[in-house]
Amino acid sequence: MSSELPSRVNGQRSAAVLIPLLVLQLALLSLQIKTPSGTLLFKSWTMAAQAPVLSLFARITGGVGDFWRGYFWLVGARAENEALREAVQRLSLLNGAYEQSRLENERLRRLLTLSDSIERRALGARVTARAPSFLANLVYIDRGKRHGVRVDAPVISGEGIVGRVLLVSADQAQVQLITNPGAAIGVMLENSRTPGVLAGTGDPLLELKYIGDTDPVAVGEVVLSSGLDGILPKGMTIGRVVEVEKGKGVFQAIRVKPLVDLIHLEEVAVLLDPPITETSSRIP
Repeated sequence: MSSELPSRVNGQRSAAVLIPLLVLQLALLSLQIKTPSGTLLFKSWTMAAQAPVLSLFARITGGVGDFWRGYFWLVGARAENEALREAVQRLSLLNGAYEQSRLENERLRRLLTLSDSIERRALGARVTARAPSFLANLVYIDRGKRHGVRVDAPVISGEGIVGRVLLVSADQAQVQLITNPGAAIGVMLENSRTPGVLAGTGDPLLELKYIGDTDPVAVGEVVLSSGLDGILPKGMTIGRVVEVEKGKGVFQAIRVKPLVDLIHLEEVAVLLDPPITETSSRIP
């Protein structure tokens, strides 16, 4: 048995030497043998062995490249979207400012047109404040005694009468709106010319008083200033009849909606004393 062990070891050594030699010989032969297509057999083996590795490497590098390209594209797209969003916001702000300027110019144009139709000097003013809710029928304007404003001076907008000056300081004035419970205006109906008194109620609607139960009044009829109160010029628009109720007494119960949007009032004009003319200066 002891003699068999050395022989087995020698056989293993011979195989260990022989196998590499055979592989080397095959490799050397492959360097000379060609395939039917004319390609060296060794080169074909090498290409066959490299193909899976190269394919895997190409897929990995291609995937990594696609990832980074996608990442940088997303970063660029996000930055571009942010820039576009900011540009849209700026344009929206500019458009809003333009629209506000357009609306303001339209209001001022109507106010100027109305002022030109009245034979009295008009002073433009801006509403600067509104009284607290329980006194919401009072507003303040940025014109006062220094600008020629006086107590009881009429205040108008492009749509019609706003109210009258109640208090005056040097640089501002308090205006009593026509909806104030203390406001009362001499008026007449546009169609029938029936005179009456338009009184504030503290609510959005005004009350037209002293119109007889038999006097014709139609919903939608315009109410004008009569000029009999000595404050407002004659013929200025004030409101429109929205409710008429008869049969409850001598006078009709009539509600009038002001033509001026008193809640969103911004620009007004104060009617000053008419200029002294040559004719009036000769009156004793």
